[in-house]
Amino acid sequence: MTCKRRFFLLMGSTALIASACTRATQPDQQATTNKAIKRIKHAFGETEVPTNPTRVIVLGYIAVEAVVDHGLQPIGVPDGLVDSFSHLSLNKEITADVGSPVQPSFEKIISLKPDLILTSKYRLGNGYSQLARIAPTVVFDIDSNHQWKELTRLCGEALSRQAETQKLVSSYKAKLETVKAKMSQTGKRPQVSVITLIPGLIRASGTETFAGSVLADAGISRPPSQAQPQGPQNISLEALDLVDGDVIFIPTLKGNVGFATGMRAEIDRMKAHPLWSQLKAVKNNQVYEVSSHWMNGSYISANRILDDLLTYIGS
Repeated sequence: MTCKRRFFLLMGSTALIASACTRATQPDQQATTNKAIKRIKHAFGETEVPTNPTRVIVLGYIAVEAVVDHGLQPIGVPDGLVDSFSHLSLNKEITADVGSPVQPSFEKIISLKPDLILTSKYRLGNGYSQLARIAPTVVFDIDSNHQWKELTRLCGEALSRQAETQKLVSSYKAKLETVKAKMSQTGKRPQVSVITLIPGLIRASGTETFAGSVLADAGISRPPSQAQPQGPQNISLEALDLVDGDVIFIPTLKGNVGFATGMRAEIDRMKAHPLWSQLKAVKNNQVYEVSSHWMNGSYISANRILDDLLTYIGS
């Protein structure tokens, strides 16, 4: 094949892709213009979005939780969420896997015909301009699950569901008061450790993490090593005492995807290690495996953490 023929074939393929993108986006753009719209300021400027979006794609693990919190099932989410994060109850019939937040499948996103795309700046990479050509795209300037309350507020604004946001806040505050009252009645003041075990890595959650912020809201004390923003990372077996506490919570994932199975194997390996058996919480049978709601960040997940506290240390 000559260079000239290869060139024209390449140009023809490019034109077909561009044409497909145009055909895919035109109906959505027309649908958006037929709906009431509003302008949302975000990390990349200002975007007109429908006031009642129904086909929302979310690129960003924490943002998915915030959308589900507001009673909306997204039609597209990052890979692994549907199977592993069971607490979100995502319906496979409705919610599709659109790939990595940093390198999503633009073809899949186009095929889903979203009327709104939500993502976070630190997860976006260089894809904003491509996403914005597919559907109105709002980029949150959020870089940590410690900012889950602010992210929830921003999602509520983008979805025009501010009333739902206020209900979430009120429910959480009421549950906090219940937990504090129960702890006061029992007189228990245990130091709570939260650790994540993945292959080759042991780390503990500090105060500026989702789980850490919920524990702080509930007035739960932490071991000294975890009473700092991020907590100790890359903990060696020789320093395993850094993860100790009166109670240890270990978040886990469900399903057979690689990350979930890797976590399961690492937890089992750690529990079989002689140094693990020397920890105070282990000796006192105060180690609890908990679900994925400890890991990302939302009001629903925060309430479930509070339920865990009542179940395991509030009785």
